[in-house]
Amino acid sequence: MAITTAESSYEKRIKALFDKQVQMEAREASVIKKVFKFNSNLLDVKEAVVNHHRDVEKLQKVVIQRREEMEKRVSFMEELAQEVEATKQRNLVMREQIKQQKMLVRQRKNEIMESIHTLSKATGTYINREALPARVKGVTVLHGDNRDELIPFDLKATDVEGLDSLCQHLHSLNIDVSQWQQLVSLATEMSMESHPATPPKDAAKCKSIIEIDLTSPTIQA
Repeated sequence: MAITTAESSYEKRIKALFDKQVQMEAREASVIKKVFKFNSNLLDVKEAVVNHHRDVEKLQKVVIQRREEMEKRVSFMEELAQEVEATKQRNLVMREQIKQQKMLVRQRKNEIMESIHTLSKATGTYINREALPARVKGVTVLHGDNRDELIPFDLKATDVEGLDSLCQHLHSLNIDVSQWQQLVSLATEMSMESHPATPPKDAAKCKSIIEIDLTSPTIQA
C-alpha cells in the first residue's frame, strides 16, 4: 500500500509537470502568434508610412507646380494690366491725334472752300463736283459790257489735249489759266475727300487734280 501511494504521488508530479509544459507551449505558441501578428502589422505600418511619404512627396511636387503656375499667372496678370494700361494710353494719344487730325482736315476743307470761292469768283468758273475726278465739267462766265458769254466745258480728266486747248482758249479770253487750273485742282481734292469711294476707271490715268463742289449759277444773257 505504501508503494502505491508513492507511485500515485509521483504520477501526479509528472502530470503536473506535463500540464505546465503544455501550458508553456500553448503560451509560447500564443506569444509567437502575437509576435508574428505584431511583425506583420509593423510591416504594414512601415509600408503605409512609405506610401504616405511617397504621397506627401507627390503632393509637395503638385504644390510646387501649382505655386509656380500661380506665380506665372500673377506675373502674366501684372504684364497684362501693364499692357492694358499702355494700350489705354496709346488709345488716348490716338484719340487726341485723330481729334487733331479731324480739326486739321476741317480747317483744310474750310481753307479749300474759301480758296474755291475766291477762285470761282475771280475766274467766273463753276465746276460740277459730281463729275470729278473722271471728268472736268462746268461753265466759265466771261462778263462783257453788253452780255455775259457762257463757256461750257465737259472733258475727260485724261484728255490732256482737250484740257490744254481749253486752257489756251481761256487764256485767249484773258482768263487767268493758272487760277483756273488751281480751281480745278482744289475742286478735285475736295471731291476726292468727300467721296473716298472706288475711283472710276479713268481716274488712274488722271492728273493729280483736286476737287470741289460748286453749283451752276443762273446766268442772264
